[in-house]
Amino acid sequence: MDFDTGNLQPEFSLDYHAAITSKAISGVLSNEQITFVVRANMSQDIRQFESYVHFDNCAFAEGAKHIRDEWAKIEAEIDRLSDDALVAFGRLLHTTQDFYAHSNWIELHLDQAPIPLWDFQIDTLPPGIVSGTWSMGFPKKCGSGAPSHDELNKDKPDSPESQKIVGAGPNQGKNYFALAWDAALRESRKQVARLVGRELNPLPEMEITVAEGIQSREQKLREALIKLL
Repeated sequence: MDFDTGNLQPEFSLDYHAAITSKAISGVLSNEQITFVVRANMSQDIRQFESYVHFDNCAFAEGAKHIRDEWAKIEAEIDRLSDDALVAFGRLLHTTQDFYAHSNWIELHLDQAPIPLWDFQIDTLPPGIVSGTWSMGFPKKCGSGAPSHDELNKDKPDSPESQKIVGAGPNQGKNYFALAWDAALRESRKQVARLVGRELNPLPEMEITVAEGIQSREQKLREALIKLL
């Protein structure tokens, strides 16, 4: 994170969660609704000790259940765009986005372009799937020898794993952060389509940075979140 949280681990940096979410919903919901979803998404980083919220510690079954539970809340609402529904949607988006940054899903699919999206069904997880271990998170479901969160995360461009470059194949020349960003964005767009009940046009190619021009709203949201901590 970009602000002092003591010993807490870095997640898909708040700026990136905010930017991915905003881009995925752009042109679908109102600015006020987008802001509501983004704030709910960002608030999930307070829940650092719940592995399933971030797909840490190989809590894949628990993370998938968390997503289903949030969808159940949405589908129980008469208005799928009510405040409560949008809060649940922001929460589940955070978890789906973290899957691509915190697991080795990207690394296991480097031979495919674009990187495929997981359907969040446990029986479709590939052999060798793992997510980074985080000592203060529970439950802990990884076996021995699993990489740590610091070793595996693709939360921001300068993490060790993010900076790795694909050497061959259809993703040659791309770094792992770019692939995690793209998968998280496409996943978020898919979830938005489910929320509104219609197909959405693919997003245009976008630069994978949080440029100053798009930071203003996310910076205000982050400052508001900090005041709540």
